[in-house]
Amino acid sequence: MKSWFRLPGLAGLSFLFLNSMTFGQSFDATIASDPVTMQTRAYIDAESYFFHGGAKYYGLRFGYNYGLRNEQHLFGMSIPFVHNIFNADYGGFENTTGIGDLRMSYLFVPYLEKNTIGLERVSIAFDVTAPTGDAALGRGAGAWLYRPGLIFTMRSSSEIVFYPEMRFQVSGGDGNSTGGSDGIPDQDDPELQRKVQNLTVSLPMVAQVSSWDGWFSLNVQYARSFTEKTGFLFLRTDFGAMIGEKSSASLRISKFIAGQPRLNVMVQANLSFFIRS
Repeated sequence: MKSWFRLPGLAGLSFLFLNSMTFGQSFDATIASDPVTMQTRAYIDAESYFFHGGAKYYGLRFGYNYGLRNEQHLFGMSIPFVHNIFNADYGGFENTTGIGDLRMSYLFVPYLEKNTIGLERVSIAFDVTAPTGDAALGRGAGAWLYRPGLIFTMRSSSEIVFYPEMRFQVSGGDGNSTGGSDGIPDQDDPELQRKVQNLTVSLPMVAQVSSWDGWFSLNVQYARSFTEKTGFLFLRTDFGAMIGEKSSASLRISKFIAGQPRLNVMVQANLSFFIRS
């Protein structure tokens, strides 16, 4: 591990976590199902990626998001531990485990009108990913990544909400052109290559299911890699529910639909613990 990966921020996040814990406030599925919720939470993501050709990628991501009480600013940090299995000759490194790329995030809400039919919220997002993972083994991008974006919250009823989103991802230097896209490794060529330039457009629809205090979501996502001059189309579905007064669990399945047949199926499980800011 590189020496600069001694993060004083982790101690600060631990302090914020302990300092902000209170007992007596409950949360509901409306908050838990919101992909851009401004509520403080700690979470664990378990991820499995199955690629065309039999390669596999497993990840366990630990994260913490801290939201201010005015619901206009949210700061986050997460780090994944990943395991790769390649069906090819990589000189004895076909089956390895290690740290992936550290991700820091920020959300700013310049417009908020609660419980409004129509446009309810506008969120400006900015993610920065540090190259703490080994890109040569498919565990990261091998370069700093910057990912600004714009997310809208549009409510059609009290039970159905749309979250149209557009993001652009660019690297600060040459990197693994697809290995840094949210931690997804490039199983075709894990070596360093050109700059990362990805555009992602998605349209999630979330429906609340009050009978089991949960939600169901459908999301059509299109990603365009300008580096590789190719596009990807995915269909995602989510199921989630509250499992306590301040915790939730969800399962996401993403299926490759069209484009270059690299990623076949992606399965993600999430466990979140909500904390009052």
